[in-house]
Amino acid sequence: MYIAALQYLYKNFLYVQKFNINRILYKGVFMEEKQNRSNKIAKEMITFFYCLSIVFFISLINSIGAYAETTNEKQKLPETYALILQERGGAQEQINGADIGLKTDSGIKFDNKLLQDSINKLSCSDDGKVVQSGNATLVLVNNNYVISKEVYGNKINKDILYKSIVKAIQNGDTTLNLEAANCYESSEPRFKINSPVVVSARDTLNRYLASKITYNFGGLTQYLDSSIIKDWIGVDSNFNVTIDENMVRNYVDNIANTYASSLGTSIKVSGGDNGNNHSWMINASEETKALIDNIKSGQTISKYPIYTQTSISSYFSNVGDTFVEVDKGKQHLWFYKDGYLVVEGDLVTGNESTGHGTPTGVFYLNSKQRDSVLIGEDYASPVSFWMPFIKNDIGLHDASWRDEFGGEIYKTGGSHGCVNLPYYVAKAIFDNIIPGCPVIVHE
Repeated sequence: MYIAALQYLYKNFLYVQKFNINRILYKGVFMEEKQNRSNKIAKEMITFFYCLSIVFFISLINSIGAYAETTNEKQKLPETYALILQERGGAQEQINGADIGLKTDSGIKFDNKLLQDSINKLSCSDDGKVVQSGNATLVLVNNNYVISKEVYGNKINKDILYKSIVKAIQNGDTTLNLEAANCYESSEPRFKINSPVVVSARDTLNRYLASKITYNFGGLTQYLDSSIIKDWIGVDSNFNVTIDENMVRNYVDNIANTYASSLGTSIKVSGGDNGNNHSWMINASEETKALIDNIKSGQTISKYPIYTQTSISSYFSNVGDTFVEVDKGKQHLWFYKDGYLVVEGDLVTGNESTGHGTPTGVFYLNSKQRDSVLIGEDYASPVSFWMPFIKNDIGLHDASWRDEFGGEIYKTGGSHGCVNLPYYVAKAIFDNIIPGCPVIVHE
């Protein structure tokens, strides 16, 4: 329309200029000679401005025509125009030109309300489907920790989304990546499935769960494994692995209480080579620390608790971590070496009915000898392993003549004072013990 108007003005301009020139030339024929020079100058000026005006209008028309062409080319969109929205997780939705009243005949125009309605109908705009970003997590599955993948949130900033869609339509874009356009409010997860700190935490937790610890104390056995440890361990918000020391302490206290209720808080042992009284008690504080170290190392061990001194003294703290413990009441023996249980088993101590009960106290192994014959007033008993701890009269040895051990045999059918052992128990002690090792006998 604008081009046609300019062309009309241009035509009329040429007509007027031609009329003026002819008029001047006509008058020039009848003018006097003195006017010739002035007319000549005027004619040259008119011709100059005439040519200049032609150049100006041609340039103006060409310029206007080029702008319109460029504008029309940029604004040219198909009638079926649609803007594809690329969302997190591979999902896609679209804004259809027909749904927002899109028109491009005289520039890009659309109905703003229809566009807002279309945005509100998008799944990514549905607050009920909003998912917040979340870090990778550690999940316990069948007593083994595995990593659960991080979550990328999909909460949309609708203002930014609207502006991004308008800009894309104006540019004639056919796709809009919501991530690249910063349309999401949810930030990217900090800890991901392959983050080194997450992988390290998983491996550490599983090492802790691999621990298998058997406690032996006062004739009792208590087994500790992942079924209990799993409740003690976890990670904080930065994936630092933690052990609940209070829960470990409660577990150790339970052992101590069980031990006390079974044997008494203090077991006095009179007599012995040094003539002192002795007693025991579990050191819950130190044992808690030791147990945590055992778990952190993922150890599979058999151990006895750390004992502490009571109001009298503790023979366990005196004897160290290698000793033989004989419990007459339970008719059971344990042999510890360097803090680890080597062997345990039932036994038979001295006959109580005849006054030959095995003395209680803290003694020390005098010697050890293979293939000996124990001789008394009315017996001569060959043994494979002889380990005396009270002079050369009372000691530990195998007793091949017995078919049973433990129970209440000792009360009426016990030995002459020695500690009778099954062959395998006597052999295990003999192969690992050295003279000077403490032998603790208590009721």
